[in-house]
Amino acid sequence: MDARIKAQLVAKLGELAQNPDAMPGVKPMSGEWAGHFRLRHGDLRVIYLHDHAADTLVIAHIGPRGDVYK
Repeated sequence: MDARIKAQLVAKLGELAQNPDAMPGVKPMSGEWAGHFRLRHGDLRVIYLHDHAADTLVIAHIGPRGDVYK
C-alpha cells in the first residue's frame, strides 16, 4: 500500500475510533456481513464490527472495493 494512502487510512481509522457512531460515510452491511459496518476510503473498504458493550472496534477486513465483499 502506498505510504500516503496508508497514512490517510490510519488517520481515518483514528477518527473512527474517536466517534464511531457519527463518522460520515459509514454504512451498515447486510447479508453475510450483517452486524458489521463499512467505511469507504477512496477505492478501499474497511469492514468492521462495533462492540458497544466493550466500546471496541474490530477491523474484520481492509481491501479494494471489488474484492473486500468476497
